[in-house]
Amino acid sequence: MTSTRRISGLFARAIAASALVLGTVGLAAAPAQAAVTGFGGPVGVPQNVTVTDVTTNGVGQSTCAVTPTINGVAQPTASGNLVNTTLTFSWTPASIGAATFSMSDCTTTSTIPAASITQVGTTTTISTPNTAPLNQAVRVNVTVQSASPSTYSPTGQVVVRNANGAVLSTMGLSPGPGVGQSFAYYWWTPTQAGTFFFIATYNGDANATTSVSPQDTVIATPSGNTVSLSAPGTVTQGVPVQLTATVFPTGTQGSVGFTVNGQPISASVPLNAQGQASFTWTPTTVGQVTLGANYMTTQGGSGSTSEKVTVVAGAAQKDVISLTQPGVGPWNPNGVYTVRNGTTVTFQASTLSGAPVTLSESGPCQVSGLTLTVDVGSGQCNLVASSPGGPGYAATQQGYTVLAAPGTQVLTFQPPASGQVNRGRTVRLEANGGSDTNAGQPVNWRAIQSGGVCRVTFPSNGSVMVRTTGRGVCQIRGIAPAVPGQWNRMVVNYSYRVR
Repeated sequence: MTSTRRISGLFARAIAASALVLGTVGLAAAPAQAAVTGFGGPVGVPQNVTVTDVTTNGVGQSTCAVTPTINGVAQPTASGNLVNTTLTFSWTPASIGAATFSMSDCTTTSTIPAASITQVGTTTTISTPNTAPLNQAVRVNVTVQSASPSTYSPTGQVVVRNANGAVLSTMGLSPGPGVGQSFAYYWWTPTQAGTFFFIATYNGDANATTSVSPQDTVIATPSGNTVSLSAPGTVTQGVPVQLTATVFPTGTQGSVGFTVNGQPISASVPLNAQGQASFTWTPTTVGQVTLGANYMTTQGGSGSTSEKVTVVAGAAQKDVISLTQPGVGPWNPNGVYTVRNGTTVTFQASTLSGAPVTLSESGPCQVSGLTLTVDVGSGQCNLVASSPGGPGYAATQQGYTVLAAPGTQVLTFQPPASGQVNRGRTVRLEANGGSDTNAGQPVNWRAIQSGGVCRVTFPSNGSVMVRTTGRGVCQIRGIAPAVPGQWNRMVVNYSYRVR
């Protein structure tokens, strides 16, 4: 029994030892997991990918053909370098999505993990000239740049807005000119002096994020310079003329000095609150001279401008009249303007000579001082603005054609505005007696779609009333007929909600 138990124990220990050895061998034989680094990231960014635990089909093979895919769509094949069991290859993802890769002539003992290709960030910039001349187009450039080191050229649209958020232009992008860039531009024409602000917004695409540019500014001036000089093109010898320099942007503080042919004719003249300085100059010689204005700001900025003028011995030129309709703008000499019957226009007028402007008219319209009254619905009025001239300027006249058109009728009595009223209330549509409209036309009032909510009444005193009798919406319409050739037909509507 003792010998049997000893043999059995030795056999058991042998079996255990064998199991231990087998277990060790089994662990060593388990396949190593492939490691992939550098795979995944933003669109357009070149990726250097490393894959471990790679074997080849051929002895001594040093390259492997690698085919990346994005969302299952094959990308251009890359050639990878194999050193021992480590493979490296480079590729650049062109779109977002789930990415992986396969190796046609190499293998790995584990599944290749998928990577995520994400949108690339962008930066938008807008570039404008520092200054721009009035009524001349200047180019506004927009560039959208992918975040470095991406080579992706963003697509889609950019929107240019002003400081108030109003859209100035919407443009499609073109690739370039640099790596990872796209661009767009448009031509902007300033029509008045001032400082203008521009902001560009890139709307993004499937592969690139949106971005907004910093604000850029353009100073628009008459000459495109930061300072302008106002003086007549022709002046008269011995006749004083006022020179005015304007420094932009408006409100700049500093002073201006004036010159003739490069020689000072004034001490420094402080700029006023509008950024202007004036000096009265009396020409002493006949011929062409160069006037100049040089400025210096309190912040140390400076600039200059010049223009040529001709000094003559007699009346230099005909005076120039500026006739402006408030709220509309200047009237052009020999221009044709349509004005409705019943309209009164009081002009603002000025001349280069400083002389007063007088108005006259031949036709059915009326003129008093600088006020034009159109009291007919058809016909042509011939308006004439005259100036007697002044120092250096001869008398002149400028003509304008006014076409009279039928006017717009309005109620002489204004009923209560549409809104809520209490049941049982009476609403007055017309007062007692008098004309219903400014054209003297009667108004035909009636309730439409009232549904028993209200009715129009006509008291003996000549007024027109609306009596509310039920709850709901009371629709009232008034119609005044046209006066042919004088006044247009009038239609007014009121809506009262009776509660």
